[in-house]
Amino acid sequence: MVDFYFSNPHKLLRALHTELGERAVYDSVAHCTRCGCCQQACPSLLIKKQETFSPRGRNQMIRLLMEGKLNTRAHRLLLEEVINSCTLCGRCIQACAGKIPTAEHILELRRRLNLRALPAPLHRLLALRTSSPVWFSRLVRAALLARRTGIVKLLRLTGITRMKGLSWINRADDLLPAQTPELKKYLLNQKLSLESHNPTLVYLPSMEAEFLMPRLAADVLKTAAKKHRTLVWRNQSSGLFEYVYGDLRKSRLAVRRLIRRHEQTGNLPLLTDSADVFIFLRRAAQLFSGNKRWEEKARCFSRRVLFATDIMPQKSSVPDIKIPVRLDYSALFCREGEPFERAQKILKTLFKKNFVECLYTDADTPAFGYGFVRRNLAQETALQTVRSIAQTQAATVFTLSGLSALELNYWLKRFYPAAQADHVISLHG
Repeated sequence: MVDFYFSNPHKLLRALHTELGERAVYDSVAHCTRCGCCQQACPSLLIKKQETFSPRGRNQMIRLLMEGKLNTRAHRLLLEEVINSCTLCGRCIQACAGKIPTAEHILELRRRLNLRALPAPLHRLLALRTSSPVWFSRLVRAALLARRTGIVKLLRLTGITRMKGLSWINRADDLLPAQTPELKKYLLNQKLSLESHNPTLVYLPSMEAEFLMPRLAADVLKTAAKKHRTLVWRNQSSGLFEYVYGDLRKSRLAVRRLIRRHEQTGNLPLLTDSADVFIFLRRAAQLFSGNKRWEEKARCFSRRVLFATDIMPQKSSVPDIKIPVRLDYSALFCREGEPFERAQKILKTLFKKNFVECLYTDADTPAFGYGFVRRNLAQETALQTVRSIAQTQAATVFTLSGLSALELNYWLKRFYPAAQADHVISLHG
C-alpha cells in the first residue's frame, strides 16, 4: 500500500481531519464498510445508476489505486469521469454513519493524478486572484466591459466561443447578471464604506460579491452595521479555489497570508458571505497537519471565522409571505452544521408554516463553479433540483452563497420561472 502523501508530500494532504479524528487518507478511505447508507443521497449515482459513480464505489476505486491494484493509465478516462462527476456536495457524508469524507478523497485523487478540472483559460484567469490580484481585478473589469459593450455577444455570434477551451465563455455570459456595477461605486451609492475607524469586524467578500453581485456585499454590510464597524478586505483570496481546482501549495500560501493579515487586525472576527469559504476556513488546520506552529495558528484563526447568518437577527420586518419558501443546502464538503442550522432556524421563525422542510435526499444546486468542470453532471443535477422546487411550489429559494444563487437562477429561469433564488442575507439587507 502506498499513501498518496508520500508520492508527493507538497501537493497532497498529510492527513484528513475527520469527525472521528485525524486520519491518513488511506485509513480514511479504508474506513468505508460499503454499507450503502450513502446510496440514496448521491446525485451522480441517481443519474448514472452505476456502482462506480456511488460514494462507496469511489472509495473502493481509490483504495484499489492506493494498493496498486488498479492501473491508472489503462483506466484514466474512466477515472476522470468518475472524479469530475462528483459534485463534492457532501450529502454522502451526511448520510454516512462513519462520516467518511468522500469529497476530500476525490480531491486527493484529483491532485494525485494531476487532473485539470476546469478549462485551461478559465483556470489561469481564476488562479490570478491569488498570484496577481491586481491583474485579476483588471482582467475581470475588462471582461465585464466587453459584455456591456456587446463584444462578447459578437464573439458568440461569430462562433469563436465555440472553439476548444472557450466554450465556458458562453455559459458565463448566460449565468452572470446583466448589470455588474463596480463594488466601490455601488457601496458609495448605498452610503456604505469599505473602510472603518476602529473596526470590530472584518468582512471577506466572496469573489461573486466583490465582482459580480455588489448587492450581496451591500446586504452584508447593512446587516453588520447594526452591531459592528466593518472593514472590507477587497480582492483577498481565501485559498479555496486552489484547494478545489489548483495547487495545494498555493492554497496553503493563500491561507498563510490570510492568517498573517488577520493577526495584524488583532484577531477580529472574520465574516464571509459564502458557506463554501466558511467551511473551508473552519477546517484550515487540516492544511498544516504535521506543522504544529501553523496548525495551531490555523486552528485559532478558524475559531474567529463567521458566516453571514451569524450577524442576522432571527426576527425581522419581512412581509407576511403566503407562498412557500425553502433553503438550498448546496455547499462544498458539507451539508450540515452551523450555517445550515442557523439559516434554517431563521427561515422557520420568519416564514413559519410557509417554510418547506427538505429531505437529505432532495437535490441541491451544484456548488462552487461545478458547472464549468469538464465532463460534469451539472445539468442533470440542476434539473433534479428544479424538479424538487417545482414539486413544493416554492416561490423563493434561499441559498448560502451568491454563486449558488446565480447557478440556481440560471436553471429556474429556463425550467421553472415561477421561482427565484436569492442569498439568505437579502432578508435583512
